[in-house]
Amino acid sequence: MAKKIVLFLSDPKSGDPRTYQCPDGNPVQGVQTNEAPVKYLLRAHTGIKTILCVVTPLAQATLPILREAVKAQAPAVIVKEIPFQDGADFAAGPLARIMEEVQKGDEILLELTGGPRDAIMQLLLTSRALSYSGIPTAGAVYANLGAKEIVDCSQLIRFFDLVGGMQELTSFGRVTALRAYYQDRTEPEITALLDAMERLNESITLCRTGKIDQHIAAFNAAMESAQSCSDPLMRALLPAFRAKFGRKLNVPGLIRWCLGSDMIQQALTIYKERIAAYILNTRSGTLVEPVPRARLTEREAKSLDLFLDAKKDYETEEEIRFRMLLNLGNLKKYQFYDETTGVWQVDPAVLTLEYLDELAPRSYHFQIHCAIPKLRAILMDYQYIRILRNMTNHANDESTSGELLEYLVKQGYPQPEEAGVPEVKQVLNQALDHLKT
Repeated sequence: MAKKIVLFLSDPKSGDPRTYQCPDGNPVQGVQTNEAPVKYLLRAHTGIKTILCVVTPLAQATLPILREAVKAQAPAVIVKEIPFQDGADFAAGPLARIMEEVQKGDEILLELTGGPRDAIMQLLLTSRALSYSGIPTAGAVYANLGAKEIVDCSQLIRFFDLVGGMQELTSFGRVTALRAYYQDRTEPEITALLDAMERLNESITLCRTGKIDQHIAAFNAAMESAQSCSDPLMRALLPAFRAKFGRKLNVPGLIRWCLGSDMIQQALTIYKERIAAYILNTRSGTLVEPVPRARLTEREAKSLDLFLDAKKDYETEEEIRFRMLLNLGNLKKYQFYDETTGVWQVDPAVLTLEYLDELAPRSYHFQIHCAIPKLRAILMDYQYIRILRNMTNHANDESTSGELLEYLVKQGYPQPEEAGVPEVKQVLNQALDHLKT
């Protein structure tokens, strides 16, 4: 592993050497703009092999002077020239060349004193580009001529790491960069937030939806606690963080976040496996409320038990009860079921959607609190998204019939095999909108 200094070389200077006080308490001298900070870096950091100098035509005459100063202090260090014409594309020229000169395992040190006005921005761009290639910035300094001191501004780079970590977290749910930023700090509120996000992201990534609600609650609590942390920058970034996840994360908000992060399969799975519980529990007072078993007649309770007894190991009770809602069409058995052949003339799931305004008031297992057209839209969304999810996961669902899918397509849903990512996102976002009060 080698360390390499990256700098913008300034035009040549003349006069007596200036003395600067260094962060380590010792002085360093230099005539040229970059000279004193480079000497400090060579003294403060072991393992420096190369100095990469971005050199404009105006600074060309400074290059041999810097080479002599480096040779006098560290003879084994190589000073390399990276030509740069004023007005040229920095990314296509020096940035590309610098990235060729470093390799994974290296570290860079930035010397930010010299060059034109935008040199600092270009060197920070270089630092960010290299970090995405696994090459960290180990430090950054500049010479303050007025104060006559070498200033260590490595914390500036760390702030970029923090912002990058927040972007990584809000976009992908990963906390690797933030853990690296806070590795030397033990503030419990920040640790709790990172732990909560890591657990939630693991459940999302692996489609382990059974603990989603528990992890969402832990994440919300951690977000609330993080507001009182002592880190001012973390507190300043939390509003933007909340804008991404919502004031209080819930299942629909988590699905929208998955969609925004292009985690389509995860969004479909969470919707299929957790929206039933969200509707029947969290939103029971505004959408659909399951009638408690204690309020059912013996016959009605027996009917519920028959459904629950058929529950598969991976299903929740809410999914089973929601399936009863999806199949209210069974109440039309006397009209659409052939006792002789044992065949339904029309799929009960289709009958549910077609006769919902008649069937919903007749259901003794549910109390409906929303308008029937709204409920019909929610049920159609669920049926269609369930089909999409099963096709995406190659899951076998014997209750998914061609008749139901044909009905849904006639209602305007796209053919699943023809639905691309934009169409799937649109369906899911529309479904989430239908759940709004």
